[in-house]
Amino acid sequence: MGPLVGAALGVAMGVLSGLGVGGGKLVVPVLVLFLGFTQQTAQGAVLLAFLPLAALAAFQHWRQGTFDGAVARRVFPTAVVGAALGALLAQRVDPSGLRTAYGLFLIAMGLYQWVVPGGEARAEAKP
Repeated sequence: MGPLVGAALGVAMGVLSGLGVGGGKLVVPVLVLFLGFTQQTAQGAVLLAFLPLAALAAFQHWRQGTFDGAVARRVFPTAVVGAALGALLAQRVDPSGLRTAYGLFLIAMGLYQWVVPGGEARAEAKP
């Protein structure tokens, strides 16, 4: 991968992550389909790159008052365990099977976001 392609993917992933879209959802397919990465390598690279992006985005949300520390403290321990288990599983699954599972996950999440009302609509309904 050339430096310009890497820089463009990095900027795109950063902007999308900051918006809460999850740039990795888009960068992983680009790395696999157009740049020849294996599914496992693409996912690992994006996850590693995501660490500083997530920290910066969380800081910006904290500054704007949209970060809920209590929720983060409750979710963090189990998320760490889940991430470790997911990484172990990803290394044991055939790359084509992992790619298929990842694609199906993206389709399911896209359909869910399309069909289910957004968070603002549900937040307004709370007392």
